[in-house]
Amino acid sequence: MSFDRPKELLKPVRRRFIYLSFVLAILIDLLPLPVSTVLWLPDFIALLILYWVINQPRRVSVGTAFTLGIIADVASTGMFGQHALAYSITSYLALLRQRQLIMFNLGQQTLAVLALMLANQIIMVATRMATGSAFIGWSYFLPPLTGAILWPLLTKLLLLPYRSHKV
Repeated sequence: MSFDRPKELLKPVRRRFIYLSFVLAILIDLLPLPVSTVLWLPDFIALLILYWVINQPRRVSVGTAFTLGIIADVASTGMFGQHALAYSITSYLALLRQRQLIMFNLGQQTLAVLALMLANQIIMVATRMATGSAFIGWSYFLPPLTGAILWPLLTKLLLLPYRSHKV
């Protein structure tokens, strides 16, 4: 698998495709999975927010991340605003360096996404601890690693509908 950025021009991304990807990510997060699976499963909503913020910053921004964070907070029945805060800050950090991130190859993007996903988890832990909750444990930082491993696959998968199939 090549880690280079695509060299060809891509078709424009439809807004419906972006919304559909977020709906699928929310549905995946709502699936009742065993606890052992949840320990390593990445936050697909955060991963998709990062993907779309990096690749379509005019269509997905901090406001979208905040809205999806509120939806994730309601869906997870956790502390209200925790996901919204984490998603907003990490999408802002990605937007700060978006022009650099888009020029990185997939290997470099994977490292950047790992750092952003770790920042996301740190913000979530900090907000929980600020309200008096105990530290969850170091296994809480395993999902960002899994998300970074899935980043090249996610990128290739989401680019498939927009490649021109001319030979």
